[in-house]
Amino acid sequence: MTGTSASIPHTPSGIRDDLRALGIGTGDTLMLHASYRAVGPVMGGPNTIVAALQDVLGSDGTLMMYVGWNDIPDFIDALSDDEQAAYLAQHPPFDARTARAVRDHGILAECLRTWPGAHRSLNPEASMSAVGSRAEWLTRDHPLDYGYGAGSPLDRLVACGGRVLMLGAPLDTLTLLHHAEFHARLRHKRIVRYRCPIVRDGETAWVEIEDFDTGESHDDYAFDTIAQAALAAGEGHRGKVGHAPCAVFEASGLLQFAIRWLEMRFGS
Repeated sequence: MTGTSASIPHTPSGIRDDLRALGIGTGDTLMLHASYRAVGPVMGGPNTIVAALQDVLGSDGTLMMYVGWNDIPDFIDALSDDEQAAYLAQHPPFDARTARAVRDHGILAECLRTWPGAHRSLNPEASMSAVGSRAEWLTRDHPLDYGYGAGSPLDRLVACGGRVLMLGAPLDTLTLLHHAEFHARLRHKRIVRYRCPIVRDGETAWVEIEDFDTGESHDDYAFDTIAQAALAAGEGHRGKVGHAPCAVFEASGLLQFAIRWLEMRFGS
């Protein structure tokens, strides 16, 4: 494990060793969920983890994270008419170059978003950032409606044999499971619609976006429960990077496991 004593932070070489011990390797297409704090002190800070991942993945590999949009005004329909009018007139549109990652996604999401050469998908709420050989392909043409479904970066992650690394992040943040919800034939799928400002023909346009509700469970289950069941069934494995507990999943295998799990318990 990284670090050589209590007074020495985790080193770049130690982080790389831990990642390789998890089975992360050259050429992988990897979706990352991470808690920087869980790793412990790192020599060089958050950038060291992103750089170590890129070193391990190599020039043929790709690193992707869910970044979203921290300031998305998807709540305005619940406001008064006067408040709505103020937002509609004044709120800046989504700009993939500058829109900050959701803070709850952790410092590494914003770190990757601003990394040199990063690509970002254009669905404001489900926005993904990626660096590496498949970054442009993963993030290209992200549909505005049903942003976790067909044609999304998650769909392409599965299609290319990608993997998911939970690096100290809680298993209930495993975004790929929204893709499983999209595909699963569930008895309860609540559709939500909200307005969002984007740039269209050089002007701010408020567009209505439709999706399945990803803010709450559709039934009595939690993502952590699904992920723990997958690990217990051998669909993934555990390890550590620094002090952070980790889990690695094959995206396709986890997706199929989650669809079966959901449909057996909550199917239509």
